[in-house]
Amino acid sequence: MTTTPRRYHITTFGCQMNKADSERMAGILDNMGLISSDDPNEANIILYNTCTIRDNAEQKVYSYLGRQAKRKHQQPDLTLIVAGCVAQQEGEALLRRVPELDLVMGPQHANRLQDLLEQVFNGNQVVATEPIHIVEDITKPRRDSKVTAWVNIIYGCNEHCTYCVVPGVRGREQSRYPEAIRAEMEELGRQSYPEITLLGQNIDAYGRDLPGVTAEGRNKHTFTDLLYYVHDVPGVERIRFATSH
Repeated sequence: MTTTPRRYHITTFGCQMNKADSERMAGILDNMGLISSDDPNEANIILYNTCTIRDNAEQKVYSYLGRQAKRKHQQPDLTLIVAGCVAQQEGEALLRRVPELDLVMGPQHANRLQDLLEQVFNGNQVVATEPIHIVEDITKPRRDSKVTAWVNIIYGCNEHCTYCVVPGVRGREQSRYPEAIRAEMEELGRQSYPEITLLGQNIDAYGRDLPGVTAEGRNKHTFTDLLYYVHDVPGVERIRFATSH
């Protein structure tokens, strides 16, 4: 007797970081043997990667969730996931508002999607919003473009501007090591990606959380140093970056 593979559908709201996170989570789901579906009504795993910066995007999430929650009453094996910044901001309150949810996960937990889903498949309702150290991206993203690719270099922000919720939902700054960033870019060059966009909530802050100082007493790793280090990756013709503080 054969089992029909689960199908998943991801809807992404918000910034480039969310788009990059969605590609990584899609890569994890592909690696688990799941099949991507363009039609959410054909999927039995629905993942909303959410944004809390724009109220319109946040309200859309609740509208979409309402429709899928009704569907779950008719299809109990449907798995509903809210990831991203709304998940981080609301946490367990989301379960009270939408009790049909199976998994609420903040952006720091994107790389843990497989582990969290396995808990859900074992019958648990899971909330993962605690601050954690982000492990290196070890899953190959399912990239939406054949021309340009996102590469995360720093997560989070320490600035706490009065108008911005990012530090509260994305956490403190966590920089990736230059060697890991260049290795990912070299792989993209081998895959014939001519353009790479380096991503961070506060890309100017890259490296200030990494250990080491120079003989002159400055941080050993800075964004300027990183650009010098990766500017000559074979096959990559253009390097962009976003967003600066």
